[in-house]
Amino acid sequence: MQEDKTITVTCPKCGSKITEKLSYFKTPGKSCTACCRPFSSTRFKMAIEKALE
Repeated sequence: MQEDKTITVTCPKCGSKITEKLSYFKTPGKSCTACCRPFSSTRFKMAIEKALE
């Protein structure tokens, strides 16, 4: 199941690496632990899609 897949996403704002399960990134209200940028941004969505390739 894709939701259980662990991925590493680079924050498009600060460059921090965040390694979590895909379901973590899809949970409303989550943000980068370093700069607090919300995961709902278009740039974060692109980073998540790239990590799934």
